[in-house]
Amino acid sequence: MYLRFGGVRLKLLLRLSLGLGVLALLGVFGLVWVLSHLIDDQPLVDPPLTANPQQVYHAKQLVKRTLRLMQRQQPDRLDISYAELQSLNSLLARAYPIHSHFNPTTDGLWIRASIELPDNIFGRYLSLQLHLPVSPQQLQLTNVQLGSITLPDSWTRRLLPSLVERVFGQQQGQLLLDLVRLQQAQEDQLQLLIQPPSDPRQQLSRLLERLRSFDDNSGLDSIRIAHYYDQLLREGQALEPHEWVSLSYFLAPLMLNVQQQAAEGEQHLHARSAILALSLYLGSHHFEQLTGPVLNEQQRQNPPHHRTLLRGRIDLRLHFVYSAAIQVLGDAGSSYAIGEFKEMLDSVAGGSGFSFADLAADRAGTLFAMRASRDPQQAAELLARFDLPLQESDLMIPINRLPEGLSQAEFRQRYGDIDSEAYRRLTDQIDQQLLALRLYRDDAQG
Repeated sequence: MYLRFGGVRLKLLLRLSLGLGVLALLGVFGLVWVLSHLIDDQPLVDPPLTANPQQVYHAKQLVKRTLRLMQRQQPDRLDISYAELQSLNSLLARAYPIHSHFNPTTDGLWIRASIELPDNIFGRYLSLQLHLPVSPQQLQLTNVQLGSITLPDSWTRRLLPSLVERVFGQQQGQLLLDLVRLQQAQEDQLQLLIQPPSDPRQQLSRLLERLRSFDDNSGLDSIRIAHYYDQLLREGQALEPHEWVSLSYFLAPLMLNVQQQAAEGEQHLHARSAILALSLYLGSHHFEQLTGPVLNEQQRQNPPHHRTLLRGRIDLRLHFVYSAAIQVLGDAGSSYAIGEFKEMLDSVAGGSGFSFADLAADRAGTLFAMRASRDPQQAAELLARFDLPLQESDLMIPINRLPEGLSQAEFRQRYGDIDSEAYRRLTDQIDQQLLALRLYRDDAQG
């Protein structure tokens, strides 16, 4: 009886094992099938060109307008041009391994994207296509396609809120879902309705903190950043509290210290830390939300010397410092867009129209960071030029002939849009003048 029962049990176990084995095999084959349809060797969207300072500037202007609307009490309209969409497109690629393309049409916004994946046997890219239709209701997604797999719209409607809340948390996820409505779309422009949150500053700060947790801050050295911050503090403490100085007062000894401290081949890494220290000292401590904790309590208790100017203005110093830091953060893998949002949220408020002087300071800061922190050879060549006394004319071009304070109507009348010949001519002139400065020109010998 026992043997018989044991034989039955053995058969049941064998059948169960065989069944589980078949299910596991089917699961493996199913997973392989899904992955083979999701992942491809070729991107759906080609990598964009590196974002240039012009795109940086226009993305910042869009962020400014968005944050102003979000701080109002009532919903308001936000118009986004096709050129601004493309600027965001390039900036997104700098912050994350995502190549995207936005295509506005009369029925909504079509988005295509390719996400670069770690090395695997299935392919290098996960492709995504989706449609944001014009809708007065909560943000919707339709025609979602992952690789060659199309998701039913009914699935998307059920999964989207849960997915957003899982990634960003329930409160911040709901904030994102309620924030924007796509009211109108044309081939060259989108019209959004911004629904301000009840406490925009606090809500956005929490959202940005959540987004920051996705960054690995690769290439950032908090100890080294704090070391260069200490030097800036000492330079500031040597000044009278009400004394006005140029940005060059701090930047020259800072870069000389980098030259002395850095080992051969590591100049760009030290320069990266020095630029981030400068952004914390002459910009905002809120950059720590991107770099991670850097400053100790003693450093926080010593106020920076904010009476520091570039071409006689505080705002141009801020534009230079912020743009340089954000360039470094973008290269290090931190979220470029988050930095832009945080800078605008905590610092630059208001505004008096379009300014080519601001644009020039943005480009100057970006150019400086690119030369100083991307490549060890370029960094060494740049640092060698700090052996001569640093003048403001080495950092920034004159601004007396650059148009400023242009209203939207004035800008359109004089320049049309950012793709016009008149606009490109002036921005090209700014770039050429920057590249002719002593720090950057090819014939500079130090």
